[in-house]
Amino acid sequence: MKVFYYLVFVLIIGSCSVESEETSTATDYGTSDGSASSPVDLTVGTAKEGSFAKYGSSYYKFTPSSTGAGSYKLAIGSLSVSDSWSSSSSVTTSLYSDSGYSTSNLLASESCLASCTLNFNYQGLDNSSTYYLKIYGYGKGTYSLTVSQGGSEGSKNNPVVLTVGTLHSGKVEGTNYYGKSYYKFTTADEDETNYTLTMTNTDSMDCDLFSDFGFSTLVGSTNNGCTADDNLTATFSGSGSGLSGSTTYYLRIEGTSTTAKTSTYTIKVAAEG
Repeated sequence: MKVFYYLVFVLIIGSCSVESEETSTATDYGTSDGSASSPVDLTVGTAKEGSFAKYGSSYYKFTPSSTGAGSYKLAIGSLSVSDSWSSSSSVTTSLYSDSGYSTSNLLASESCLASCTLNFNYQGLDNSSTYYLKIYGYGKGTYSLTVSQGGSEGSKNNPVVLTVGTLHSGKVEGTNYYGKSYYKFTTADEDETNYTLTMTNTDSMDCDLFSDFGFSTLVGSTNNGCTADDNLTATFSGSGSGLSGSTTYYLRIEGTSTTAKTSTYTIKVAAEG
């Protein structure tokens, strides 16, 4: 009789074990990386292997270097997704400027179905500031992530410094709506004088001069279409007889193409005469 009860007990335990394994397999949606409170660090220029769970999100962060203001892009390679519930997307990546991943600080959100490169609208990110990535998976997935610097230079908060009279080789990446490079220069001690912007362009671009740190107050009639040409020269005369002395001005350069591309140029700001 004891043997009989023992056999019954073993069968019951075995049945429970099988049921438990089947349940575990049915709900195996994979694993996600990091969390909102503890995102995984990404090193700019270095690939990172990762994964996301079905219906789940992975969290990452990265920091441009102390001289790394400019546009950034994210390459998602070796993307493999199983049990996907979307026919149009496998992954959606959102970039935030704060660790709270708040909607008010969402900078860009882009989706793709296979391995891809996301450009976050080609906008300029600040140097030494930390940015946060949230990757949502439409299935159980694995991938390789690489954050790298894009083609545009500077940002509104960290424009590239141009030395008056010195040639600078620059570039801007994007379209006529997305993608800008940001610069600043300081005039000499003269009360007022005209300054020339000398450029050699590979493509037509827009060049705008501003008097404020926020790149919002246009200086006089200095909204110039910088047509591609050899040694194109535009004169920044301001609203009076010239630009003010010992004053910092802010220059924004943006592309005019309807399709994304990288344009290169040399640029020099110098006082006339």
